[in-house]
Amino acid sequence: MLEKAELAKRHIPVARWILIGLMSASWASANPPSPEAGREPEPLPGAGHFQRGSVHGALLVGYGIGFRMGSESNRELSRELAGVRLMEYIPRFGVGLTNPMAVGAWYSGNLEALVEGAFFHNTAQNGGVGGGIGTTLRYNFLFNNKVVPYLDANFGVIGMDLNLERQSDLFNFNVGFGGGTHFLVSDRWAISTEFRWQHISNANTELPNDGINTALFLVGGSFFFD
Repeated sequence: MLEKAELAKRHIPVARWILIGLMSASWASANPPSPEAGREPEPLPGAGHFQRGSVHGALLVGYGIGFRMGSESNRELSRELAGVRLMEYIPRFGVGLTNPMAVGAWYSGNLEALVEGAFFHNTAQNGGVGGGIGTTLRYNFLFNNKVVPYLDANFGVIGMDLNLERQSDLFNFNVGFGGGTHFLVSDRWAISTEFRWQHISNANTELPNDGINTALFLVGGSFFFD
């Protein structure tokens, strides 16, 4: 009798594991794996456009509205500079400097360097034209593959002939900062919009030098080569 009881005790664990195995098999058959399981998610348009070495070109057009800065007396003297209205054309060529950083965070992004031209004509007052070249450093926020906001700052040189009483013509610096957004509409094309504060002056290399300040609104298209 004792031997039979011992045998029964030895068979209980075996029966328990058999029961667990049958229950697991039943659950697996009732819940088959999704056909998508194990597949890599397909990249959305634009996923590879913001890497180190990525290249893109753009052409934006915009309108700059002049405004006055400084003390009350300075703003009174520079009243004509607030009347400047610049129609601008800005071609760009950009190269990615880094791969995406801080991946997974809301501020995930990459750095990009751009070379850009700046060509404008004044649609108010005395008219006139200007043109030059500059460099821009940009940070692209990569938390979304179809909508890519960015912040940037630029520095360049420009030659102009606006015939203003409070700002000298010929050689000037062109600096500013702002932000914008790429709206990717296909795998390679994006609609790009931007707002920028733009400052044009000559660092007192020639007087007068009150400085032209404009609120510049830009829109255009960007093409990604990679």
